[in-house]
Amino acid sequence: MQLGRYEIENTDIKIDDIAKKVLASEDIKKITRICERYSDEEDDYREYDVYKITTTSKELILKKTSEREATNYEKYLSGHGFNVPEFYGSHIDGEDIWIVIENIEGEDLRNVTDALAIAAADSLSEIQNSCWNSSDTKRFDVYMERIGRRYAFIKGDLVIGKAYALFLERQKTCPRTLSNGDFMEFNAVVKEGTVYIIDWGFGGVMPYSLDIARFIAHATEDRATFPFYMNDAQKKLFVEGVYESLNDKPDHEQYIRDIKLAVLNEYVEFVEADEDEDHWYYEHARELAEEINGWK
Repeated sequence: MQLGRYEIENTDIKIDDIAKKVLASEDIKKITRICERYSDEEDDYREYDVYKITTTSKELILKKTSEREATNYEKYLSGHGFNVPEFYGSHIDGEDIWIVIENIEGEDLRNVTDALAIAAADSLSEIQNSCWNSSDTKRFDVYMERIGRRYAFIKGDLVIGKAYALFLERQKTCPRTLSNGDFMEFNAVVKEGTVYIIDWGFGGVMPYSLDIARFIAHATEDRATFPFYMNDAQKKLFVEGVYESLNDKPDHEQYIRDIKLAVLNEYVEFVEADEDEDHWYYEHARELAEEINGWK
């Protein structure tokens, strides 16, 4: 039984119709559905609303998505040469939104190297530079409401709650730019040495530090939380690589503090979600909170 990602032949006529409408000028040869099997258990698999389209000249992805992701591609990502999937169009089918993007075959970044840390920094900073201090607040407002609820959850912990209050306050003035919103190692694909950032469903204009923090917060040398490897030296390469490439650099001390505050938010997110079976996130949140509370 095949584990991991696999494809099955598409049998849904509606999917054929949507693909033809978005790709009217393309000669479509084959459509397969993306699936994933998690274990040897017969029912432990998932069929995604994601399809690979093979044409005479390229491979594409047809994906059922949110208005947010479609807008991110249409408004911010398309046509700028960023290291993201190329956008080919969208289609509204009743209440469903579908997009067609480039299919990028490659390994994710679960095994980060020095070179990949630098390449990831290059890809992220180029996008951040393009939208620095954007006035778009639609995604930011949703984000602020969400972290406000998270503060309500954690404020009873006197150590972590105090530090999280500092994070919450800083978000109001922290420079904002286009963010992926879920920039973890499985949402980055390396192809010929270039890191492509994928899956923009949680993205929008938010504080710049969020993507930097999420990329480093869950990767460890012993893969203690997620199956992502990254050592401290590689984290520094990534963090400093982003900083050196930013056109409008914050003060470096503030930059590091912004990232640490955002890492705290990452830890608290998993504590709040009750996804901290071994208390790794709580222990690291408390240790980081003690450092933050000692700042002058």
